[in-house]
Amino acid sequence: MTKSTTMPVSGNTRIVALALSALLAGGLAVSQAQAAPAAPASATAAATTGEKSAASASSLALTRQQIVARAEHALKTPTKYRTAKNGPIKLSTPKGNNNYLGGYNLNVYNNYNGQDWCGHFAAAMWGKQGVPAKYEASQRWRTHMGNRFHPYRVNTLPQPGDVLVWTNTSNSAFGHVGVVVSVKGRSVTTIEGNAGAGTDSVTRRTYSWDDKRATGGPYLPNKKFAGFASAR
Repeated sequence: MTKSTTMPVSGNTRIVALALSALLAGGLAVSQAQAAPAAPASATAAATTGEKSAASASSLALTRQQIVARAEHALKTPTKYRTAKNGPIKLSTPKGNNNYLGGYNLNVYNNYNGQDWCGHFAAAMWGKQGVPAKYEASQRWRTHMGNRFHPYRVNTLPQPGDVLVWTNTSNSAFGHVGVVVSVKGRSVTTIEGNAGAGTDSVTRRTYSWDDKRATGGPYLPNKKFAGFASAR
């Protein structure tokens, strides 16, 4: 039997280990149960100011990781929906970058109420914490976030966990939102609810931050990109 060797554990390694443990403990089944998220792991009391700063940064990163992990889980996991108001509950069959929920806006994210649910989906990914009042209205992510909403600027990109916001070109009181899951160079990838196949799916999309169509920024037909709401 090979003799095991115990290696010294650095403060940074301990913080990363705590963060990963908290992420696993937080649970990723939000799309099924609409559960509130586990609180970010509290770092072990640090002996120095530098260690406290590292712990704080780790907790912030973990919060964004949780949002992204929930969105990825929602995309890939069979999810409850109905095809009639009082009909039987069914389970979706995720395929690649699309998770179709029946075509009737009746699913666990909006409590089967028939409303457009992109805002509900984004709120679920945030664990319904720090979200605008009446988050089912997509434009509340623009108008009710205070200084956490950032109007589109070509040199100000979002981070994973943030929520992109579009307005309809025909009526700016309505629009669409999507959760950022990655940013690579000038490309931003989202996972969105009430989009994709049948416009009633959880779906993955990738946008160019520099798209010149409409008024610039991530492009969707018949919509104007407004900016993004910051997760923190």
